[in-house]
Amino acid sequence: MIAETLGVQGDAAFYKGDFKSANASYTQALQAATRSKEPDTILIAKANLAKVAVAEKRGQEAIASLRPLIQRADELGLKYVSVESSIFMAEAMMQRHDNTHAKQELDRALLLSDKLGQQPLSARARFLLAEIAKESGNASEAQDNYREAVRLLDAMKKDPGAEKLLERDDFKSIYETAARGLQPAKG
Repeated sequence: MIAETLGVQGDAAFYKGDFKSANASYTQALQAATRSKEPDTILIAKANLAKVAVAEKRGQEAIASLRPLIQRADELGLKYVSVESSIFMAEAMMQRHDNTHAKQELDRALLLSDKLGQQPLSARARFLLAEIAKESGNASEAQDNYREAVRLLDAMKKDPGAEKLLERDDFKSIYETAARGLQPAKG
C-alpha cells in the first residue's frame, strides 16, 4: 500500500514535469515494494524509475533496465506496464539516434496498445512515430501519425473527468507539437 501511494505521488510529479520529485517518490516506492516482496509492485516501481531516466535524457541507462523489465512485465501479465515500457525504450533509442530499432519497438507497442484500447499509450507511440518519420524526411507519414495522436487525445478529452487531460505535461507537449506538425509549411 505504501509503495502504491508513493507511486501515485511520483506519477503526479512526473505528469507535472517535476522529474526530480518523481524520481524521489519512485525510489521510495521501490524501497517499500522491495520490503513487501511483491513482484508486480517492484516491477512497476522499477519501470517508473526507467521512465524518469528517459525523461531526463538518460536513455542508455534506461535501455539497460527496460529490456528485462518488459520481459518480466509480459511474464507477470502486466500488459500496460509492458507496452508503456516499450514506448519509453523506443524513446530512449531515439535519444541515441537509433530510429530503426525505435520504430520497430513502437510498431510492436502500438499494435498491442491499439488491441488493448490503451489510448494514452497509442497517442504517445503515434507521436514518437511521427517524430521518427519527420526526422527521416517522410512528411506524409509524420502528418498521418501526428493527426492520429491529436485525434486520440481529442477523443480522450471527451471522456467524463478528462477535461483537464492537456494539463498533463506530457500530453500537452505531444498535443502542441503534433498540432504544429500538422500546420502547412510556410514558404
